[in-house]
Amino acid sequence: MKNVFASFTAFARRAEVMGVITSIVIKAVSILSAFLLFTLSARVLGEEQFGQFALFFSAASMVSVAAVFGQEMLIVRVWNEHIAAGRLDLVKGGIVFGLAVSAAGGALGAAVMGLIIYFYHTFVAALSASLFVAIAVFLLFLSSLARSVVSILMGDGQREMTAFLPANLGLGVCLALSLSLSVTWVVNLLTLGMLLAVAFQVFYLLRVLRRTQPDIFKSSCSYTPETWFPSSLRLWGASMLEVSNQYLDVILVGYLLDPIAAGAYFVTTRLANGFASVADAFNTFAMRQFPELYYKRDSVGLVRLLQTLALLTGLAVVSGLIVVGFAGDWLLLIFGEEYMGYYHVLLILCLGTSALAATGPAAPVLMLTGHEGAYLRIVTISVLVRAVGFIFVVPFFGIVGAALTTAVSLLVMAVLVSIKAQVSTGYNVTATRVLTDWYSGRMKVRES
Repeated sequence: MKNVFASFTAFARRAEVMGVITSIVIKAVSILSAFLLFTLSARVLGEEQFGQFALFFSAASMVSVAAVFGQEMLIVRVWNEHIAAGRLDLVKGGIVFGLAVSAAGGALGAAVMGLIIYFYHTFVAALSASLFVAIAVFLLFLSSLARSVVSILMGDGQREMTAFLPANLGLGVCLALSLSLSVTWVVNLLTLGMLLAVAFQVFYLLRVLRRTQPDIFKSSCSYTPETWFPSSLRLWGASMLEVSNQYLDVILVGYLLDPIAAGAYFVTTRLANGFASVADAFNTFAMRQFPELYYKRDSVGLVRLLQTLALLTGLAVVSGLIVVGFAGDWLLLIFGEEYMGYYHVLLILCLGTSALAATGPAAPVLMLTGHEGAYLRIVTISVLVRAVGFIFVVPFFGIVGAALTTAVSLLVMAVLVSIKAQVSTGYNVTATRVLTDWYSGRMKVRES
């Protein structure tokens, strides 16, 4: 027991473990913040209006990711690759390039979203939707940059905590005082929160860059559009298909069934995506560490990092399945009694999301190491499986058919992305690494 305790203590004190734990804490608070937003929205808005909010949030999220044109992923690669090479001119050029593309894409995305909302609602609602998308695009780009330059807290923490704070406060007051609130006002409060998050990120980015990379402000800008544009296009395609995996099914359920069913499906997917949120906490840390180690060819550091991530990911997935199995209906009750009847839908979805979560950082590893084309093809297959399944299954089996189709598409994606990540990089980055390392250790013991 002393040896076990000593081993666990040594493991917990490793720098990469402390970094992952920090990411988990930040992600846990972010999950609670998002969970609170959707819970309060469901109780304040009511079933029908919450369904409309779920449809808007899903559509706006997809438009925002489309409008940023892959810059949120490209800037991570540009920063790590060129900082390691000492090319501050290319780093500065990459930041300027990302901001310019985000500005153009944000304007286009805001116009598209505004026209869509204006077709169904009022000019005021359309204006609110346009502002939401425009600010969301810059928040996506700056969050990735801030994660690499400043910290995970300033990147993802601002995007997922500060951005939701005004809306959570407003909805909380309305619930306490039994006041009503429209979907448009919830969107306005979210936009205010995103503006605050962007302001904090810009302030700290400038502050940290002046301290750690002061020469970047004096450096000229160099650009490699012949490399950045093709990479942006592939990363954009992968991001679009990835976000479609998260939100397109809600929109399809709303179209094929009704807004109330869309709201219920949104609730179950938000809970099931708890596995994805935990995986994102690990992936956030991996995206900060893996590119640096990979481009420096530090194989020892990479193995240590991947072993840590595999063990923690495996524990998180198993623990999450146990919690959902025993307390899933109580989790649904938080949103309202009317959602408790969807417990079986939640269980089905969790099987798919847990399988994808077990792949660990396989997806970002492919995108950050120049294999975004392969990842794009994998996500395309997953989205096609889901889209075809929705068209032929949902009309006959309703929301249960939607859950089954989603689970199958996520399982297909998990298998393919795991295999491709190992073939492309030479490293097993999934939670199965725990079993393979254990088996290899046993074989070495037997041979000796």
